[in-house]
Order: sequence, then structure tokens, then C-alpha cells
Amino acid sequence: MLEYDRMVECLELYEDGTFTNRSSRGPDKAGCRAGFMDVHGYWRITIDGKKYYEHHLVWFWIHGEWPNEIDHEDGDRSNNIPTNLRKCNRSLNNCNSQRPTGESGLRGAYLDKRSLQWYSKIQFGGQVIYLGAFATAMESHLAFEAAAERLHGEFYSPPPNHETPKGH
Repeated sequence: MLEYDRMVECLELYEDGTFTNRSSRGPDKAGCRAGFMDVHGYWRITIDGKKYYEHHLVWFWIHGEWPNEIDHEDGDRSNNIPTNLRKCNRSLNNCNSQRPTGESGLRGAYLDKRSLQWYSKIQFGGQVIYLGAFATAMESHLAFEAAAERLHGEFYSPPPNHETPKGH
């Protein structure tokens, strides 16, 4: 595990949640933005041959403790401003993730192809909760959003304003 003093020796943290290198280390030049953006949109920083997530390093720098899981409150994986980061567990972190919608274009609305009836379900705390069968995709979606808001609390992430059923 990275020692706090080693991190401070290698990096300098700015208010915007970015780090610069204090000295040149391999291809990383002193005074330049530390790290790289990975294919998933997270900034990664290599120290002594080990890659760390920048948001974990920001948390460690500010709070002096190593987090297991960190959530980006605004959902932007590259926004590591300290006020945008909050400690959580995997289940809560997943609550704030934007997942692709199914064929309806609405979160939580699923069509049972055998009965041609819409239904909704939500996963929370490692359990799948069946929310019921509904006449329309929109009713199914609204049931999902109500359950998500209740279960996810401050980690609830409402759907984008533009979310509408496909073909409507």
C-alpha cells in the first residue's frame, strides 16, 4: 500500500482535484499533469510501478485514510474535486452510475416477451426486488424511479431529462 509520505513526495494536489508531478519519474515529467485517463474515463497515476485511481489519491491526501470505494457525486469519473467525492460501498456507488436503458429507453422498464407485459425490478444491497407488472413502460419506469429514490437516498441519481421511450 502506498505510504502517505511517498505520495506527497511524488505529487502535488491542486484545488481542482488534479495532481502534478513534483519530480520527473520515468516518462512523467516534473510540473506536468500526473497520470493518464484510462479507457473507462478515470484518471490513473503510477507511483513506484503501481497504478492508483486519482480520486482515491485525492481522498487519501485530504483525509489521510485509504478508501475502499469512492463515489463521484456528479457522476463524472474525471471530476476529482474533493467536494465531488464521497466515501461509500459498492452498492451505493452503483446507485449513482448511469446504466444503459433497455429496449424501452426507460430505466427499470422491462418487457416480458412471453406475456407482453411490462414489469420492473431493482437491485439493491445484493438483492433483486421485483416491483410488479405494469400496463405501460412508463408505469414500470416510474415504479423503478420511486423505488430507486427511496432505496438509494442521497446516492439516487435521477434519469437525464431527455429520457423518453424509444419510438415516442
